[in-house]
Amino acid sequence: MEKRYFVLKKGYLNINEKFFYFNDHGNWQTCEILEETETPKLTFFYASNYIINVIYTCLVLIFAFLITKNEISFSFIPLLVLAVIHLLNRKYKLKHFKIPLHKIEYIILRNQDLTVKFASVKNHPISYTVTLDDEREAKDIQLFLKEHIQPKLSIA
Repeated sequence: MEKRYFVLKKGYLNINEKFFYFNDHGNWQTCEILEETETPKLTFFYASNYIINVIYTCLVLIFAFLITKNEISFSFIPLLVLAVIHLLNRKYKLKHFKIPLHKIEYIILRNQDLTVKFASVKNHPISYTVTLDDEREAKDIQLFLKEHIQPKLSIA
């Protein structure tokens, strides 16, 4: 199967013989560092993200300890800032990921909305919907999916 990318309203969908990549660019090299729904590759970005999450957790525990000892007043403000940063980081990760083709249950293309239902790491069903950029892009992806994915998956 050939590598293809499709323009979404907010980002890109890259497809190759192994994965669907949802990201904010069409660059194939940076698609490889995206986390899967299974085990992510150990890359610099993955390791640095893990280290940052460990630092956030330690800071939260330190602030919680200091709050209980009444040694810091207004310590909820840094805690709130850390919580917001963590949520923004999580939101970014939810928009940029890759799905192994074997985990996709079905694909539905209605008008310009593409819905992909797939299994998570714990085999929970996840349904993810994106909007394609225009009608021509919707026809292009429909033709590509029928040509390359149809024998393997149910496409509505």
